[in-house]
Amino acid sequence: MSAVAMGAGENLRVLSPGRLVATTLLAAVVALVICLAICQTAHAHATLTGTVPADGAVLQAPPDAVILSFNEAATPIVASLVLPGGNISELQQFSTSGATISIALPDDLANGSYALSWRAVSEDGHPISGTTFFVVGAPSQGAAPEIGASQTGVAESLWIARLLLFIGLFFGVGGAVFRLLADEIPSKAASASHWTMLAGFAAAPAILCLQGLDLSGAGLSAALDARTWSLGLNSPYGATVLLAVFSLVCGLAALHVRKNWQASLAGGLALLGIGFSISASGHASAADPQWVTRSALFVHVTTIAWWVGALFPLVLLLRQDRRTAAPPLIRFSRAIPFAIVPLVASGVILAIVQLGPPGPAWWSAYGQILAAKLSLLVVLFGIASWNRWVLTAPAATGEVRALQHMRRGIFAEIVIILAVLGLVSAWRFTPPPRALAVDAPSATEIMLTDGTLHAMLTLLPARVGSVDVAISIRTGEGELVTPKSVKLSLEPGAGQIAPLTQMAEPLEDGNWHIEDITIPLAGSWLTQLEVRVSDFQLVKLNGEIDIAP
Repeated sequence: MSAVAMGAGENLRVLSPGRLVATTLLAAVVALVICLAICQTAHAHATLTGTVPADGAVLQAPPDAVILSFNEAATPIVASLVLPGGNISELQQFSTSGATISIALPDDLANGSYALSWRAVSEDGHPISGTTFFVVGAPSQGAAPEIGASQTGVAESLWIARLLLFIGLFFGVGGAVFRLLADEIPSKAASASHWTMLAGFAAAPAILCLQGLDLSGAGLSAALDARTWSLGLNSPYGATVLLAVFSLVCGLAALHVRKNWQASLAGGLALLGIGFSISASGHASAADPQWVTRSALFVHVTTIAWWVGALFPLVLLLRQDRRTAAPPLIRFSRAIPFAIVPLVASGVILAIVQLGPPGPAWWSAYGQILAAKLSLLVVLFGIASWNRWVLTAPAATGEVRALQHMRRGIFAEIVIILAVLGLVSAWRFTPPPRALAVDAPSATEIMLTDGTLHAMLTLLPARVGSVDVAISIRTGEGELVTPKSVKLSLEPGAGQIAPLTQMAEPLEDGNWHIEDITIPLAGSWLTQLEVRVSDFQLVKLNGEIDIAP
């Protein structure tokens, strides 16, 4: 036995492949649980930054339209208006301009309370929905009914379908691309690639349907509606699915043609198809600068597919004669470092774009999935390095112990990659922090005083809509006052509506706060703070504050 093989044999004595495989399976199960938990609650991937009229606004006359503003471009899908009597009017007239959507309202709106329920699709292909309220004249009696269809089972089904498509692309097409390294693919590996690609074909139309259901907000019962399929096909994911089908077709051709040059051509096109498919939609497709993010995603995906596709054929080749297995094993071993470097570099670029510099964003749901993925990749790279630097040389010479350990290591790699694909599929339901990044509302402070008491009011934000108010009351000497009660009254300077009055709640630190008071109009508001210092002393502090639109 060669010196290299003997050295490898010494290293192998300290390894425990059984424990390695058991740990790998446990990590895969944990990843699966994370994915299913995330699918239970899907998140929108673009953020509503404002509405005109503002949510909860009281208007003298009915508006012609409701304008929705987002932090990125969005396209309307459907909108419904709940009328004061409880009837629902479907709205059809939309217009878009960049990151705003205008929804035209009926001309004959009577006085009362209205609820506008809307649904749109963001630039990265993910659904956005919400409801905004406004009042014309005086509010209606009773609460407006909730509207919206149940989507039970859609998110889970979409995750499964995406996972099957990924398996078909990375293991099926990637396995066919292995013909670039070997003249022949083991029959069992060819059969596995064939069937996984067929699973990918089956998942493709399912994804279009489920994507349409997800965008429309409908349940599985609407799967046969023509509008469901139209929404799915016309969404950004439509391009992803069509390019994935192209890649699968080329993969089948690479697997079954006889001439090596034909297999190489079809395999190369299939590999490119995977990169173009996945980079055509999703988070990175909408992140700026897109030429950087899409290029990084393309490199990331194609290098993964090339690596992953070679694993199962290698496992089976290692069971065959050494003279057959050694050449492709050595070629793969020499080429893998040139795939790992761009794989890691592109992954770092994508993580920085989506999460930004290290900070609280890295603890978001998106960051937690990334952390789980990176944890699995650390184990994966460790196994790959072990195979590359310790086992390849003795395995190529036919050393039995090295071959056994390499097969087990590659099996562990396959399990880890399946778990990674499950995590990546769950990103469909989790927005990256950059997609949630909107301008933080600014706080405005106003001092109210009568010479003996000073009250500092902090409004966050000082604009139309929901506002939080923090109140600190002190004496002229700066000592904190703890009154029995505090009441805030706000009245528009023009007197369009009656004053808004709300009691403040005490905090443990001696200050007071009012949570979620709705200010419906912009302009100057007269402010009065009633401070009940004792049973016999009531102090009223007056001032004025400007509310932005």
